[in-house]
Amino acid sequence: MAARRPSHVLQAMTAASSIPCKPLRYLSKNPFTSSIAESEKKITPFRLDLAELGRKVQASEERRHTAFDLSRNIQIALKKSQVSMETEGGEEEEEKLEKELDCLVETYLKSSPAKDEGNGEEDAKDKKGSNRKPREANLSFRTEEFVRHKAFRHFLLQDGNGGKLLPPSALPLVTDEEYLAGACIGLSQDLAQYAVGRATVRDVKSVRVARDLVQDIMDQLLLFDFRNGPLRRKYDGTKYALKTLETILYELSVTGATLDDEEEKETKEDGPDTKRAKVESDAADAAMEVDKMEISDERIPTSELSSLRERMERRDEMREALIKRCRDGQKAAKQAIFALHRNDDTRASKLLKQCHQCITNDLLPMVEEEPGLRYGCFANVLEEYVEGKMFYAWLHGLEGEEEGNGMNEDEKKGEDNPKKGNRLRHRPRGRMLQPDDFHPIHLEPDEYIGGLCDLTGEIGRYAVQRGMDRDAPGVRLCLETNKSIMVAILTMERTPAGTGKKMGALEQSIKKLEKMLYELSLVEATGRNIATEVEDAVEEKNEENND
Repeated sequence: MAARRPSHVLQAMTAASSIPCKPLRYLSKNPFTSSIAESEKKITPFRLDLAELGRKVQASEERRHTAFDLSRNIQIALKKSQVSMETEGGEEEEEKLEKELDCLVETYLKSSPAKDEGNGEEDAKDKKGSNRKPREANLSFRTEEFVRHKAFRHFLLQDGNGGKLLPPSALPLVTDEEYLAGACIGLSQDLAQYAVGRATVRDVKSVRVARDLVQDIMDQLLLFDFRNGPLRRKYDGTKYALKTLETILYELSVTGATLDDEEEKETKEDGPDTKRAKVESDAADAAMEVDKMEISDERIPTSELSSLRERMERRDEMREALIKRCRDGQKAAKQAIFALHRNDDTRASKLLKQCHQCITNDLLPMVEEEPGLRYGCFANVLEEYVEGKMFYAWLHGLEGEEEGNGMNEDEKKGEDNPKKGNRLRHRPRGRMLQPDDFHPIHLEPDEYIGGLCDLTGEIGRYAVQRGMDRDAPGVRLCLETNKSIMVAILTMERTPAGTGKKMGALEQSIKKLEKMLYELSLVEATGRNIATEVEDAVEEKNEENND
């Protein structure tokens, strides 16, 4: 008795009258329903519609381009103001350009929502309101340049306040990191370059003032525990700036340059070019040390920098706690995926709920307080959670949906048959989740797309299991799902940055599933077992487990 041919094979044979035939249609006609075709007991997966997500990515990209334009305008205004400072007779033009720059930057900084960072026990006047939300494009770098410029102008004040460090309270709308990078580290490098110009005209006093301020900045920075990152790399430049200033003072001293002001000469601290006279009295020596500390406190806003350091230490502690909890959440999501492959649905559901609670109860409060922590390990946890929850929904649907995968009565009876029931019992529902289905967790487009692309890998592994049971409809469902995901991503108005890295793996997965489906058709046509992609995949998996 001849074996019954599947309907898609019959359709292909019927269409063979017109050569060449059209490509085999793997995707179903109805893109938004999930049902089983009676002829083949085949489920049509819920098709993804990512048009709205694409529009969000496009809007974000437009904001990014606008931010780049604003950054360029700030850069131009900043450069004009800096050039006017070096132009003779340009005092009026300098003031005009400085006001334009201040207006431009202040308008931008005030347009971003600020949040209070002060300790609740501190007085309101000591609290520092700072915008902790990451800035668009390269505006954070541009803000650092602006802070650096303002700190240099503050150093040059001629009203008796010159030679001092700009306090953080003077720039309430910048972040602590931007202040340190600009007003401390960046200023030190500017003062080293400033000293070169003043040394050219033998101005030892100005060079010494610059050296003293950089030395005080260095002493303050040594109190910070900079972790690996941009600030840690920039910090090294402060040491080189101080060395440059000391070298310039030494070179001036050996060429005969001296201080014009004898009073300045008597009260200044030790330098590489002078030697302090010995003090016979210990009391006088202690008094001189106190005087030096008082002079340093006048140049440096010590109390404000101490508060800034405490805030950064608290954020470092929060970051360490977040990293630890992220490991727990990511581990739960990964184990849930492994449990789904082992058909341990109860454990998978429990682990996914555990991951969800970890994100909502532990991680999200930290990220809301410090938005910069969202990028990195927290984003990886979200991707893993998205992958696990979407895989669960694809296999079993959403909680509360009607069970049975749309099987008719004859199919449900087949569950008692160990040979036939195994295929039907594990046939997935094909449900695909949208970003809104993860509420109350808000997903960024790149986090959702990252988890969606990783889902295709799990579906490919599931297809190998279906192929081992010679379940061609199950493999076809996996292929159709992955194709639907690829089409949904490629037809987005714009995709998040980094998506292209995962599309190559998705395309390879689709090719393997097509080859697997072809080889299963050979098995069905010949009625005997042959070497297929399924056996190769199983052997590779066993070798990986043995290793």
